[in-house]
Amino acid sequence: MKSYDYVILGNSAAGISAAEAIRDAGDVGSILMLSPEPYAAYGTPLISYVLEGKIAEENMWLRPASFYADNNIDTLFGPGFGAMAIDAEAHEVELVNEEKIGYGKLLVATGSTPSQVDIPGLAGAKNAVNFITLDQAKQAGSMVDAATAAAHAEGRKSRVMVLGGGLIGMKAAEALSFHADEVVVYKRSFPILDGVLDLEAGALLTKLVAPRIICRPGATAERFDVVDGAITHAYMTDGTELDVDFVVVAIGVRPNSFIAVAAGAEECRGLVVDRQMKTSLPDVFAAGDVTQTTNTLDGTDKPLALWPNAVRQGRIAGAQMAGSSSEGVFPGNFAVNATNFFGEVSLLTAGIVRPKPDLGFEERVIADGDSYRKFVIKDDRLYGFILMNCPEAAGIYTFIIDKKIPLSSLDEELFDGAPGNLSFANPDMQWFRMHVGYPHELDRKGRGEFYPWHEEQ
Repeated sequence: MKSYDYVILGNSAAGISAAEAIRDAGDVGSILMLSPEPYAAYGTPLISYVLEGKIAEENMWLRPASFYADNNIDTLFGPGFGAMAIDAEAHEVELVNEEKIGYGKLLVATGSTPSQVDIPGLAGAKNAVNFITLDQAKQAGSMVDAATAAAHAEGRKSRVMVLGGGLIGMKAAEALSFHADEVVVYKRSFPILDGVLDLEAGALLTKLVAPRIICRPGATAERFDVVDGAITHAYMTDGTELDVDFVVVAIGVRPNSFIAVAAGAEECRGLVVDRQMKTSLPDVFAAGDVTQTTNTLDGTDKPLALWPNAVRQGRIAGAQMAGSSSEGVFPGNFAVNATNFFGEVSLLTAGIVRPKPDLGFEERVIADGDSYRKFVIKDDRLYGFILMNCPEAAGIYTFIIDKKIPLSSLDEELFDGAPGNLSFANPDMQWFRMHVGYPHELDRKGRGEFYPWHEEQ
């Protein structure tokens, strides 16, 4: 049995960032990266753009082809190299191919796995796929192209159904609209993108994408007819029926934590880690979508499946595994999302966008035609925003949330238009805003001290 100083389960944002942090810490110990996918690290959020044809596959790789060799990282990529079990006491990982690998320290960066849904006719259907990997996106494209060609030969239009109206489902729908004649998105609850939009913004998005995507929140599939292993007809919970050529299942995702939990790791809504990204198992760390994150705005703990979050956690985990504190510790985070549809509808959101009504939040909404702005405020602080088709100043608003800046210290017209750096009435605050991103030591040298509302982590 071969052993490594570091074994990393996963080859995406968190895993790659951890490997880089180990090397950046000056550690020359042996590293092995394992993944059930056959590819070098790629940008998972880009799979819909590859399917759409917006970018070429060769442009989605995260690092140069020589990255692993340049950093002396061994790799085992492919279906047989997914991890099946962890023996925390023996410091061993068992692979799908039954091979065992020893480790000194282990990082679980296995990401998310699709949530399971029990709909008669769906399981095993050959024309239904999930949409979280490059291979699934490729499969969807080739199968929908074939289904559309067959439909046209029969003198009819092709129809794709997407079950789930979150970000994954909506981006899949956008990409598939370039391959099928009709794409219909069903979502059990209201509105579309309810994780980042309120009812009014969701209704506006539904209207704006309607020429290319039909969104039907409030309903989902009750059962499917299957002929020769393929779904042909759908019966919906709202009583409607429709013929279907292809189905994308995007009901949601959950942390891919099974093997760590089976080995004894503590889990709540995701793997529980401390501020150094350590799990409850000795010498086992975790980072990325597989973990639960403390929301710094409301104190809740839940998965935060965002790329920048995975990168940050991965770097902290890698440094800590190497015995370095250079990356600091992880204090928690809050959600920030940016996307667009068809290059025509921009959407930026951050923080708390749908506060519970009994917690004292104020909601300030400015709706004007096809644009929508919403700000969530409490106790002289900004806690969240929705910006649809008005992307200006999203970074400034996010900065205000992150730094807990009192709104009373800012211009009164901050939310009436597109603020700039000069919206910060305090000239020192203007300097800090325009230099955000510099190392904190430089901030200190440049202006002497942090502002009283800034909580250093």
